[in-house]
Amino acid sequence: MLILVFGLSKTAMFRRIVINKGNSLIEKCALAVFFGLSGIVGTYMGVSVGDGFANTRAVNVIVAGLVGGKIAGLGAGVIAGVHQSYIDNFSAVGSSIATILEGLLAGVVGNHIGHGKDKWACALAVGIILEALHMILLLLTNWPIDQGLLFLSHIALPMLVINPLGIIALIAILEGVFREQEIVEGSAARLVLQIASNTITHLRKGLNRDSAEKTAQIIFDRVPDLAGVAVTNRTEVLAFTGKEAELHYPDSITRNIQQSLETGESVLAQTHREIGFISPDSPIGSKIVAPLKDKDEVIGTIVIFKLEERSISPFEIELVNGLAQLISTQLEVSKSEHQSALLAHAEIKALQAQINPHFLFNALNTIRYYCRKQPETARELLVHLGKYYRDNIVAHDGLVDLATEIKHIRDYVVIETARFQDKLQVIYRVPDECNCLIPPLLLQPIVENAIRHGLYPKREGGTVTITGQLGDDRIIITIEDDGVGMKQEQISEVLKPDPARNNIGLSNVYSRLKSLYGDECGFLIESEITKGTRVTITLPVEGETKDVKDSYC
Repeated sequence: MLILVFGLSKTAMFRRIVINKGNSLIEKCALAVFFGLSGIVGTYMGVSVGDGFANTRAVNVIVAGLVGGKIAGLGAGVIAGVHQSYIDNFSAVGSSIATILEGLLAGVVGNHIGHGKDKWACALAVGIILEALHMILLLLTNWPIDQGLLFLSHIALPMLVINPLGIIALIAILEGVFREQEIVEGSAARLVLQIASNTITHLRKGLNRDSAEKTAQIIFDRVPDLAGVAVTNRTEVLAFTGKEAELHYPDSITRNIQQSLETGESVLAQTHREIGFISPDSPIGSKIVAPLKDKDEVIGTIVIFKLEERSISPFEIELVNGLAQLISTQLEVSKSEHQSALLAHAEIKALQAQINPHFLFNALNTIRYYCRKQPETARELLVHLGKYYRDNIVAHDGLVDLATEIKHIRDYVVIETARFQDKLQVIYRVPDECNCLIPPLLLQPIVENAIRHGLYPKREGGTVTITGQLGDDRIIITIEDDGVGMKQEQISEVLKPDPARNNIGLSNVYSRLKSLYGDECGFLIESEITKGTRVTITLPVEGETKDVKDSYC
């Protein structure tokens, strides 16, 4: 049995089911049937002891539960247990009940443990405990009691020792599948990041023929043993790199590409028949197609080819899927960058020129990290990143309401919080009655300065509090942090525009306020070393101001 499982662990289908822990019902049923039948084989490979058998049936059932969870464990237990009930011997009923319970209980444990270096210890403990339960059930279901005790005296020790060891051996083989997969994923991830660092400059222009050709060439040059690489949009092949004269690659969208565009999933074709090329002379034997997405919309695909049939390896599958995911992220960011470049207001452009480079770089690195670890979190961060840049490019005719500015800050803070996790907390104390019109990008640069220069230098991080208070004819907005603070002489310096200094956000805000409101606005910075910094902005909400007229509430 160990030899059979070891051989199956080298097959693609078995590896996929084990790695996914039988995510679909069909895969769970497949695990249940395989290990259930293996349990039946274990029954017949047992040793006769009096009127019963000492066997390894439970090994396969328990492993099914540990690997595939409750459905796989219970299914395997039912298959092997029901079969056991039809065997006419002294222990048939007790063994049948015990087998089903062992599969179910092992499945409950399997749903709560992952794979790792200590799983063998858990498997050993589960094996011993469940086999002990097996012995107790045999004693309770077999009478007379003296005959049951005699039977257990013969089989208890062998089954309590050999079966848990067999469970460890099977788990060790299956854990090898996980370790090999981790190695493949790690190698693919490193190569994906190397390729992405080279493609990002080209993909800033979006998905077009020029960027597609350069991206395909980079992938072809960096990934060994490929016959070709193609990049498509939804209607045509934008670029193909490889021995085109030999490959006879069509310019139109093929069946596999169309399937990926329609489903939004990767498509693997490992034979000439599965590929279904237009040209019967094409020597391409296998290929994989991975979709490129803008949010939930499929906008194109990446395709890699190899000459031999069934030659696309797990490494190349992980590589292409990782590249498609990261390139999709780059395209989404490039779209946001392009839109932000359309800002018409010159002062806002100047502010964005300072904010975007470091923020985009950090946001992209954060999303790259979550793409593999927590894809759902990465998707949510992309949504916030998209909202952040969309808010930047919307034409506001010079003013936005305070609620919109707060939403803009929230999108920014979500990305920064994902990057620094529990080091950052932002508290919003802005009542609804404070929803007045204010200049766009007024508060976000101040919040960013508080986070970057006030909190992040502190090892433990800290809190930013945003407070709004409405008076008779003005609104007072306060942004306060409990960060490292700054010296008094630094306060006047940060308000002076200086191209050589990175923190021009505060000076931009200050100059725009003075330009719009003149002396009717207030901009006060208070700070104390180790205590934090407070920025207070006071704006009129009634009457005329320079270039800003009438009421803003």
